[in-house]
Amino acid sequence: MENVFNRKWSVSDFARFVTPSILSIVSISLYYVVDSIFISRFAGHLALAAVNIIMPFFGLMLGVGLMVAAGASALIGIELGEGKNTQAQQHFTLVFFTLVVLMLFILAFWQIFGIEKVPGLLGASELLIPYCISYLNVLIIGLAMIGMQLFFEFFIRLDGKPLWALYLALLGGSVNLLLDYLLIAKLDMGIMGAGIATTAGIFAAVTVGFYYFQVKAEHLKFRKPKLDWKFLGRSMTNGSSEMVTELSAGAKALAFNIVLLSYVGETGVAAVSILLYSYWLLSSFQIGLSMGVAPVISYCFGARDFARIRRIGFLTITTAGIAALSFFSLVWFAGHHLIDIYAKGQDEVVTLANTGLQIFKWGLLLNCISILASAFFTAVGNGKISAMISFLNSFVLSITFIVFLPEIFGVSGIWMAVPLAELGASAVAIALMYKYRRRYLYVEDSRNASLGKTLLTAR
Repeated sequence: MENVFNRKWSVSDFARFVTPSILSIVSISLYYVVDSIFISRFAGHLALAAVNIIMPFFGLMLGVGLMVAAGASALIGIELGEGKNTQAQQHFTLVFFTLVVLMLFILAFWQIFGIEKVPGLLGASELLIPYCISYLNVLIIGLAMIGMQLFFEFFIRLDGKPLWALYLALLGGSVNLLLDYLLIAKLDMGIMGAGIATTAGIFAAVTVGFYYFQVKAEHLKFRKPKLDWKFLGRSMTNGSSEMVTELSAGAKALAFNIVLLSYVGETGVAAVSILLYSYWLLSSFQIGLSMGVAPVISYCFGARDFARIRRIGFLTITTAGIAALSFFSLVWFAGHHLIDIYAKGQDEVVTLANTGLQIFKWGLLLNCISILASAFFTAVGNGKISAMISFLNSFVLSITFIVFLPEIFGVSGIWMAVPLAELGASAVAIALMYKYRRRYLYVEDSRNASLGKTLLTAR
């Protein structure tokens, strides 16, 4: 571990370490985008709209897995930086079994409650409910495993092997795309085929992750755990920002769906599906970058190496800024080609989506700020601040703007919600980073150093 995280971190060192994580997240995003393209082109815009209706439910399951995996990996990374290797491995194993039990409980709950009730709760129209049920009946099994995939991805990176996290993502995505082609394009299984393909891809990724920790892991190995309720509580608190992000994104998608159904019907839901998938794809670089540097920051924070944290921060901000300008320019000049890939020939959907994307693109200039700030606070064990940034962006500002701006600007006001929410969240994130700069970026005296060492127990 020391050989990996205690390097000098030149530009080339930084690029070699974060590139697999970036490629991993971009690959995952690309697979879901291609998945949605298959659905749109071969199953129709109503099937694509149904997938977007289900997104809040998908976000709930994803959020549970992220809360546990991201929160625990940051704390365990700090333990490794402090040299507490045995304790880190015990907590690693404890988190694994906790996540298994948690995901099984959630699966059992939804089976008892009745999965067919979910679309109605999410605001699906009578036209979309049959598509939603067909999709969920298969996808629910994959959603029960999604937390395990996230667990393996986070902890493989923490083990110092980001390339293996990339292999995991590539295999899962490849299985998904291959089955998309066979089941949707060739066998005409429609949205049910998409659910089968996604579930199979998740299962393949989980298999690779389990193999890694049984055979290839170097620092994090399964060992007899000790039940530590306090650690589990701190893990979930620290990872709450990731949970908040996913739940808020689901609530945002729900608000988009309800408002657009009232303004332009199912066509509007199909258009916003394209926009959200495209925005996620173009934001995935920043998300992957934040995940790539998070274990390094956690380790260095545990080791009290603030100079290295500042060095990593400088390289991260520079990279994110260049990427933001690049993606903004790409959408400005070539965004219409992306929309055509989804819905060429569906004129009403294309018109709505093109208009929305040219407004959405302004958010790409800003979203790196809140993404990186939220990930930083999680990495140093301050999940409360991280959650506040995420909640403000994805829930408070976004939903407020989605609900009220259309009253003034019509449909264009709906699209304006995203960049305006990014602007507000970025301002708050910058203010919080400035406020806490001495605690997490500088140690000027022994009092501050002593304070830093008590942060984990303080929370």
